Amino acid sequence: MSRLRWVPVLVLLIVLMVGTTGGAYAAPPEPGTPPYPPLPSSQPPTNIESNAAPSQPLDLPPLTAVLVVGPIDEPDGEWTVREKANMELAAAELEANGVTVHRFYAPETDWGEIRAAAEGAHFFLYRGHGVYWSWMPAPVVGGLALLGTLVSPDDLRRDLKLAPNAIVMLYGCFTAGSSSIDENPIPSEEAQRRVAQYSDPFVEIGVAGYYANWFGDAFRVYVRSLFQGMTLGQAYEAFYDFDPATVERYMHPEEPGLVLWLDKDRLESGWQYDNAFAGLPDLTLSDLFQSSALEVTPSAIAHIAGPDYPPATFSLHIDSTSPDPFHWVATVTPQVPWLELHPSSGSNGQDASVVVVSTDLASGTHQATVQIAADDPQLQDSEQTIPVTVHVVQRVHTAYLPLAVRSTR
Repeated sequence: MSRLRWVPVLVLLIVLMVGTTGGAYAAPPEPGTPPYPPLPSSQPPTNIESNAAPSQPLDLPPLTAVLVVGPIDEPDGEWTVREKANMELAAAELEANGVTVHRFYAPETDWGEIRAAAEGAHFFLYRGHGVYWSWMPAPVVGGLALLGTLVSPDDLRRDLKLAPNAIVMLYGCFTAGSSSIDENPIPSEEAQRRVAQYSDPFVEIGVAGYYANWFGDAFRVYVRSLFQGMTLGQAYEAFYDFDPATVERYMHPEEPGLVLWLDKDRLESGWQYDNAFAGLPDLTLSDLFQSSALEVTPSAIAHIAGPDYPPATFSLHIDSTSPDPFHWVATVTPQVPWLELHPSSGSNGQDASVVVVSTDLASGTHQATVQIAADDPQLQDSEQTIPVTVHVVQRVHTAYLPLAVRSTR
């Protein structure tokens, strides 16, 4: 009897023990954000100017950027206002270099509107809370904290359609490794895991550079360095808090070919990982966003025909100066019965056949144009006109010239 009476007590004791052992045994909590943002270990040098300085113009297509500031305290709270001001430093630098900037600052952080504006964007910048999805001290991390909405890593993979080789910059807990709620300094292995996890959705969708930094003016410095022609890695190293003696250099564990760099600052309590980069360090903006132009060859078609000549076919090769795919549509203006197109639409690298049917044409000169229009707004000269001229004569005189061949023996 005494044994049976002790069984419920033992079961209850086991349940209590399991419930207090931590994340390895307990169910994960609801997704959340730390109550306050990460704070840098020091202030920027006083000789760093805050005004935007246009760089030497690079040969780049039109670029766009989406800037997001999530609510850190209240949408207009002190911390949120401060991060809006920090983001404006980067916005001024982008606009000084001709980039079209779309702002989504709390409380205006609707995810549907953000992802629509971000389609084809070359820069995506976020300042706000980092997100964790399981227990500390080794949580699953990633995503964005918007007003009333947490955007998960899977949401980013599915919904974010940035331009190929886009640049991403993040400020928030976990994004560079450490967080404001770490009870103890995290080891390098945990910092690597967090940064790899936070950057993974972005590099999976084709981002070439992921920057994460706790300092308020870091984004501005990175942008300026990139538009000065530095490589992505040089821009990371140009930030004044970067230290070649403390940086840790690895390869990205989830994306072969990409680097994963972590830098840190020494505090009284230990190391704080607050500056990270993942991506392709040896490329510049000119490498990533090559200026592309529509190319149609030949640029004109001329034909001489007699009244009994059969139809003549000419080939138009339609392509661009970069390998990026696009579609084109070809039309004849004005529409004339003696000029045919096959096909009238296609993709880059494809030829269009221009067929001249002169059988029923009267003697004289006949003219029309073939207009080629590409559907990619980033292409320069995306609409081109190819003149087609046909001279119909009663008799075509042909002259034959002798050909002299010199023997090499």
